[in-house]
Amino acid sequence: METLACGHAAPVAGLCCVHLLENEDAGYYVRFTGKGAWMDLLCEDCGRVSHPGQAHRAVCTDCQQATVARGFDLIGVIGRPESRSRATDLRFEHREHSLSALTGRTPLAVAALGASSWLAVDPEGALLRLDLDEATPARLGSVIDTALDLAAPLALHVSACARFAAVVNLRGSHGVVVDLTTGAVTMRLDRGSYHTKHCDYSVAFFRDGERTLLVHATGWNRLDLSDPATGALLSAREPPSRGEPNQPIRAHELDYFHCGLTVSPNDEWLVDDGWVWHPVGILTSLSLRRWVRENVWESEDGPSQRRLREVPYYWDGPRCFVGPHILATWGFGGDVDKLIDAALFHDVSTGKLLRWFPGPRGAFECDGNLLLASAADTGTAVWDIETGEKLHEDATLKPTAWHPVSRRFLTVLPQGGLRESRLCGTAW
Repeated sequence: METLACGHAAPVAGLCCVHLLENEDAGYYVRFTGKGAWMDLLCEDCGRVSHPGQAHRAVCTDCQQATVARGFDLIGVIGRPESRSRATDLRFEHREHSLSALTGRTPLAVAALGASSWLAVDPEGALLRLDLDEATPARLGSVIDTALDLAAPLALHVSACARFAAVVNLRGSHGVVVDLTTGAVTMRLDRGSYHTKHCDYSVAFFRDGERTLLVHATGWNRLDLSDPATGALLSAREPPSRGEPNQPIRAHELDYFHCGLTVSPNDEWLVDDGWVWHPVGILTSLSLRRWVRENVWESEDGPSQRRLREVPYYWDGPRCFVGPHILATWGFGGDVDKLIDAALFHDVSTGKLLRWFPGPRGAFECDGNLLLASAADTGTAVWDIETGEKLHEDATLKPTAWHPVSRRFLTVLPQGGLRESRLCGTAW
């Protein structure tokens, strides 16, 4: 195989101007050719030229992706990539349910519970287990006598063991943890009030061996670990003293707003979709195992931390894991106002952008080798993670929640009706 201009003997991924090859830190343009995701990388001067000339050389995928990963240096995008599709027999089968207890009382939040049930917060703050084969929901607890504002948007998180639920005001200060086996409130969460309206509440359950633990924000720039059964703090440490203005940041001093959290399927990695001033969204990952067992400061400046992407004014976007350490995120580009519908795949253990493909938009969920993307205006599309092809689209499916165990969507319909949707077919 011929050695390319980037110095690697590998398949060609596209062209790159020699000026970028000579200056890897320069700002760049992406020029799409209109054939799939095939693109050329051009410096600022070459980006003004209509057609590639003699100053453009072939480069491999790894080198191309290394440049694309520097989204902060992206000057602009020329053209658009081609989104591809493949005919299949995939389809969503829908089943509607009407529970008398929910008639006229739309749930405030819904999440997967156990192997096949759902957990809902009703308008009065009751936690209800919804087994759609049963007529009457089971009451498992309540959040009514707490600091939660039920008139503001809520987020509901349920532990994989199905014992605990965390209910938080999505863009507020407060939350609670409830033991669903007893109905008792075991923790009252408070992350302060500094810029909370700009940040999804940082909270997530994960497993450490036989234990279920909770990671949650206790300040705008601080995460902690707790035992949700007792509320015991497991990450006690003295807050670092603030440095003087215009002086180097001191050890463990974190100038980062924690936002929405995502835990890997094997409970080893935590992804934080937060931001820093001016503001710039910085998607980061860290090792939960190191944090729990080795370094109490891992969430501040631990060695396992990786920066996955940086985009000014963009954070708390669609994301999901598609493997033990591969994270899919939405949006190709370096400018919040010009992001292109796409799925990007990062290795959270290394921070490396592995690949991407154009087309997906909306909230992301993973179903085996399929990426499910749901948007309010276009419905739900099914994408082949390996080939980047769209396999099916259902414009009527605009779901409320996803159940990763039973592999079904739940949509809350007007007046409290519910609809479960299951993907069927032989194409996968």
